[in-house]
Amino acid sequence: MQTTGIITEIKRYAIHDGPGIRTTIFVKGCPLRCTWCSSPETWEPYPQIYFKAISCKEFGDCIKACPVDAITMNKNYKIDRDRCTLCMKCVEACNSGALVTVGRIVTSEDVVREIEKDIVFYKKSGGGATISGGEPLFQPHFVSRILKLCHKKGIHTVLDSSGYAKPEHVKQVLENVDLVLLDLKHMDPIMHKDYTGVSNELIIENAKLMAKKCKMRISLPLIKGINDSEENIKKTIEFTKSLGIECIDVEPFHALGESKYEMLGMKNPFHDFEEVSSQEVNKVIEIIQSAGLRATRGRTM
Repeated sequence: MQTTGIITEIKRYAIHDGPGIRTTIFVKGCPLRCTWCSSPETWEPYPQIYFKAISCKEFGDCIKACPVDAITMNKNYKIDRDRCTLCMKCVEACNSGALVTVGRIVTSEDVVREIEKDIVFYKKSGGGATISGGEPLFQPHFVSRILKLCHKKGIHTVLDSSGYAKPEHVKQVLENVDLVLLDLKHMDPIMHKDYTGVSNELIIENAKLMAKKCKMRISLPLIKGINDSEENIKKTIEFTKSLGIECIDVEPFHALGESKYEMLGMKNPFHDFEEVSSQEVNKVIEIIQSAGLRATRGRTM
């Protein structure tokens, strides 16, 4: 029986999502709302509409196609998203590529067929398939089926996760995972909830479970003024060591997802954040290394 799920993108020749050359599948749906998130299009577990204002030729066909009058000629307020039913008729009518569906329903078999296309590169580079998001554990049955099919074909698998999910879903997915890349966003549960919408208590417990089941690396998204304090870095190190993990990948904040917020008609949050300087990143790496762990800037496998 085929399992369906919803994804935003299949990225080929990825080199920062695990060892070797990889194919990364970005699934839709995430229970966290990180204030610095660069992938807001993955939050909701259903297709959405991007509006690319620069591509709009103002033909007006989209307005005629909308059955609920949710489309306007105003490029600054193109879609009344409260009124929109996501029927996608405006997308079908748009001839300029200004309105685009983000998110599509696929079967696990469809995904694995795409993954298989690059199997020769995996064998030569030690790569494979990475499931990212969003939160892959948000679609556990779909994701576990993809991973199982990959293992049947001898393809290395990586789970890129925040760790926020029911433990039974974690166990189900981990059955066919070779490596977990786990984001630890903040060690303080209150601060974690303030900036992601959820406490980290479930994540901490799932991290312990994951570390017992398979290989793991910790990813630290470094956000200036939020989780870059020496106290939080040291607590992250202590927890990493308690799991028996030897490496922390430091990933400094970037604003690369800025346009996605605009295309979804959402407020751009990146005005509230500063980029982390190279000196600040190096200082964090030095603290981690001085504690006896390996540290990388980004995911250098």
